[in-house]
Amino acid sequence: MILKVLKFTLLFCFIIGLVYVLQVKLFQSTLSDQESILIEFSYLFNFAFTYFFLLNVILFQQKLKDILGFVFLGVSMLKFGIFLFVLNSKNLEISKSDFLFFFIPFVICLGIELFYVARILNSFNYNNNRELE
Repeated sequence: MILKVLKFTLLFCFIIGLVYVLQVKLFQSTLSDQESILIEFSYLFNFAFTYFFLLNVILFQQKLKDILGFVFLGVSMLKFGIFLFVLNSKNLEISKSDFLFFFIPFVICLGIELFYVARILNSFNYNNNRELE
């Protein structure tokens, strides 16, 4: 179990770090101070939320196996809602041109979540667990 968590942590940190560096280097010359804050907040928020969600999924996968898909959908909606709430409470506004600064880390983290949840769900053999047959 510790090896799974360590492997996940290293891979997740590497992917998020790489995408962050690429995005900052790509847009570095055109970023204002507020856009830099928005990028840093977006990556930090998405990283923390996704990391703690997937860490709990990895640790409690046996207990969550029957409802994991629903938990994933609910957490994804919750993450988006909390992000918008925090942005509004800190008076940070996302214009149409700044939407990529939020959307890129959100999609990367959502893709990683989807990959891990699908992998865990595929590891369960539901055909042998039917009680009605």
